[in-house]
Amino acid sequence: MNGLQHNQIQTIPREMPPVLFNILNTMSTHLQLPSRRSDFSSVKSQWQNPNDILSILTIIGGDIVQRAVAQLSGHPSYITPVAFSFGWVGYALSMVLAIMGEGRLMPAADCDCVLVNAKSQYVKTNRSWILGRLIRDHEKDPLKSGLTVTFYKTRQNDSVSAQGVPKLDWVYYTGIGVIIVQLAIAIIPGAVDQNWTILTVTAIGTILALIGGALPKWKAEKWNGRRSDKDSDRTVVCLTRGNGYSDVMVIISEGKDQYRLEDIANARDAPFRGTIWIALILCIAQILLLLIVAGLNDHAWFLLAIGALGIVQNAVAAGIRRDLGTTGIHLEEVGFPVTDRKVMKALQLAEEREPYVGISLVPIFFPGGLRPDEEAWRTDTLARYKEEKLSA
Repeated sequence: MNGLQHNQIQTIPREMPPVLFNILNTMSTHLQLPSRRSDFSSVKSQWQNPNDILSILTIIGGDIVQRAVAQLSGHPSYITPVAFSFGWVGYALSMVLAIMGEGRLMPAADCDCVLVNAKSQYVKTNRSWILGRLIRDHEKDPLKSGLTVTFYKTRQNDSVSAQGVPKLDWVYYTGIGVIIVQLAIAIIPGAVDQNWTILTVTAIGTILALIGGALPKWKAEKWNGRRSDKDSDRTVVCLTRGNGYSDVMVIISEGKDQYRLEDIANARDAPFRGTIWIALILCIAQILLLLIVAGLNDHAWFLLAIGALGIVQNAVAAGIRRDLGTTGIHLEEVGFPVTDRKVMKALQLAEEREPYVGISLVPIFFPGGLRPDEEAWRTDTLARYKEEKLSA
């Protein structure tokens, strides 16, 4: 009989009826209650080897992994440095479901915006991840008063800024560095105790992550749009989050082989044979890797540190603001931005810089209509353009 049971017996009052006393005494004697020592031993065991928590962590964070791959994929080298982390098992399953359902790898745009063709005044809701990130990373203070219209021109294709080839920045190279550090940490248990399981798991997880990010379908979906055919082609589009926000990007595409941003805004699917089978193989491999992780008996803290380092890299890659060229749409700013505390005044100034820009944005920022003097300006401007077109 342990001390806890003895204390329980002592607390039973002897002045109660004998029958009741005997029942309670028997229950107290045979009751098996966990001791404090056993409670603390289980906690101590978990701190020494946290393999249970590793199994749980390995299936969360799939959405972060998807956004990180969407940010860093698409380079001609097919190297997508999204480090091995806890979220890859969960993402592998969601990747299979996404391909079987919507047929897409790229996530939905996480920054709502609209694309307006300045000439036709056609308004299109943007569904492209990269165009959403383009306007998000462009904005400096989206909720400030007034309106700022910034003019950009797409760069001509060359070896440095080819359209559809993302610019490599510190986020990309940091991913490579984190992968190297993870492998270095995984070597420690093998070098100290000849336990190479951690290195094996890390190496396999890294290889599977690199294969998942190297699928050609990523690049095809990101820039799935037609290109201009002639050197004389010229298209002007406006990107903005709409009424209530203070920034507009005006993108002027001139020349041959420039992407039609209206096509990209549709976020159309780009079927690739074999992608679903590769995704299934990767999913099965990730599940098998999870079983190995669940069976770890030693040095689980090393794998926990490796996974934590990976999820930090994934989160930074998925959410941090980056240079506009990392989207693969290479732009150069033209002149100074047009800005004014009065939205209508800013649109009028933008119209002076580039025909149809201010007029095409009027329905976006003034959905309820214009004042008589503002409507007169709009009517007169359109009439002037019509006369110039007829006289040309």
